[in-house]
Amino acid sequence: MLKKSLMKKSLLWLSVFVLLLGVLVGCSQQTAKNENQPAQNSSQELALKTTYPLTITDDTGTKVTITKEPTRIISLIPSNTETLFALGLEGKVVAVTKYDNYPKDVQKKVEYVFQDGLNPNVEQIIKLKPDLILLGSLNKKELTAKIRELKIPVLQFDPQSLDAVYQTIEKVGLVTNTQQQAKEVISQMKEKEKSIKEKLAALKPEQKVRVFVAVSPDLYTPGKGTFMDELITKAGGINIVEDQGWVQYNEEKIIKSNPQVILTTYGYYDKNAAANIMKKEGWQNIDAIKNKRVIDLDSDLVNRPGPRIIDGLESIAKALYPDLMK
Repeated sequence: MLKKSLMKKSLLWLSVFVLLLGVLVGCSQQTAKNENQPAQNSSQELALKTTYPLTITDDTGTKVTITKEPTRIISLIPSNTETLFALGLEGKVVAVTKYDNYPKDVQKKVEYVFQDGLNPNVEQIIKLKPDLILLGSLNKKELTAKIRELKIPVLQFDPQSLDAVYQTIEKVGLVTNTQQQAKEVISQMKEKEKSIKEKLAALKPEQKVRVFVAVSPDLYTPGKGTFMDELITKAGGINIVEDQGWVQYNEEKIIKSNPQVILTTYGYYDKNAAANIMKKEGWQNIDAIKNKRVIDLDSDLVNRPGPRIIDGLESIAKALYPDLMK
């Protein structure tokens, strides 16, 4: 009897031990799993670290080798400056141009401000000892060649579409070892693009408005194949200009095409841009004039192919379809 009792107790303790062991093993596995989780995250972060030397192809088709992580960067075009600051590289940008006005006080945050970004003083560039220079499509080939002779890495970017802007941000992130930040910036931009698309989804083809964009008082305008044309299309509009590229448009063609909305982008130097369009002789019967739908857009948002271009797209969509974009 005593033997049986002892056996029962032994079995009971054995059961409890096995149960506790199972709990402990489970906890141990969970702990191990939790401990491994940061390691997985670390490996993901490591995967986004840039390894140098790095060879990258810019928009001119030139292969450029970056030997180490850049710490002294010169940007000679506003869109590139905005990209660099969006990636958190404020402390590594040593020079910009007088046209760079974003982020706020950007010119106070650098060592030098070039008065002419298209033809900067090469001697001043040398004094700044840059290890990376970012250019745009407007910079002359001669400048690029001169800088490359000095063995300074130069990258020239000329994105002509929203997808190309995403690719440029990705490349700048790769070159500057800010891939994670670039990934986050692009993700936020794409999320906003998706939101705009969803708001315009209810738009029927017959509801799409005809649009004319004036980028200067003498009626220079973006035609097919331009960045601005893509933005108009993505914003649900129809560009009345059928010509390819940037053209000076004929007033008779504008009157005949009868745009329902006219957008101007030169209000930064002509505060009466929209008002002057409204008063144009012979334009009184254009729908945009009759319905007072002449709107001046922030030129920096719609003309600079950087992170804020998505805000430019939103501003166009709001100008065309204010009710849908509420």
